[in-house]
Amino acid sequence: MEFNEITKLFKTDLVQVEKVLRKNYWSDIPLAPGIGDYIMNGGGKRIRPLLLLISSRLCGLELSESVINHCCVVEYVHAATLLHDDVVDETTVRRGSETVNSKWGSDASILIGDYLIARAIKLLSDDINPKIFKAFGRSASILVEGGLLEFSHAREINVTEEHCLDVVFRKTASIMELSCQLGGLLADTEPAAEQALMEFGKNFGIAFQLIDDVMDYDGDPVLLGKPVGTDFKEGHVTLPLLYLYQKADSALKNEIEQFIKNEAIGQKELDYIVERMQEVKALEYSLDLARSYLSKAKQALNSFDFPAPELRAALEGIADYIIERHKPSKASLTPTTGV
Repeated sequence: MEFNEITKLFKTDLVQVEKVLRKNYWSDIPLAPGIGDYIMNGGGKRIRPLLLLISSRLCGLELSESVINHCCVVEYVHAATLLHDDVVDETTVRRGSETVNSKWGSDASILIGDYLIARAIKLLSDDINPKIFKAFGRSASILVEGGLLEFSHAREINVTEEHCLDVVFRKTASIMELSCQLGGLLADTEPAAEQALMEFGKNFGIAFQLIDDVMDYDGDPVLLGKPVGTDFKEGHVTLPLLYLYQKADSALKNEIEQFIKNEAIGQKELDYIVERMQEVKALEYSLDLARSYLSKAKQALNSFDFPAPELRAALEGIADYIIERHKPSKASLTPTTGV
């Protein structure tokens, strides 16, 4: 199923989610709804709410107020982490627009992020389900730990692939895992189905971030939502750069170490690094790893006989879409393995 078919199938549901997203960040303090509108009007595919909507329907649950509210929970938490990350990284552009910290300042960005988390907790408290609250608490802890893990190793190149994947899971995949899990929990599905959905969300989320990491070096800024090379210039060591470093000779290793420490590197250094990556196929390595995680995600879906099995195609279609977001600039970067 194509991504546009999926969004068309769930268009009515997503419209309802948008309405409730806006309703629930209203405040008599104008700054909150003002920045809230700015964030929510800034684009985004609502991937996490869509995962929850499809997962709940896959388990036989029709759209309800509770489903919509929990879609808002995951989207608010996601938006809050972006606001806080932009402050930490001093990011100025996201989804083609000024970040909140650039436009209103870091204090406002942090406070609005906190406000969105508070609104998420309020929505959870309106419909208390111990299993859901426990799942949310677990994922929220993992998510924050991901930020701490990344921060504690900022601008360090001597890390492992396992470290990079751990950051990817905690910072990105954990909330996607939660989105799928909540769909199952809201439908009161059995543990095997919940586990299958969690496995899909986790592996999907890891692949999603790995594709983003590739696009930071070889991608469309419009699809990426920020200028190409942003992570590299901010000193983030993602898998493509780590792979290059591990394959480099001593001279190139030294250059990479200097780039990571330098907060003023530009396009010239980025172009140089991308050329070196092409020589050792660092981007291809990361892409193939992403495809392997997507394959695991699809396998998880087929491990359980869901009440509405025809909706597996929707989740599989989203998985295919995240690969399609990457438009390779070189023929060598086209898929070499199936998904």
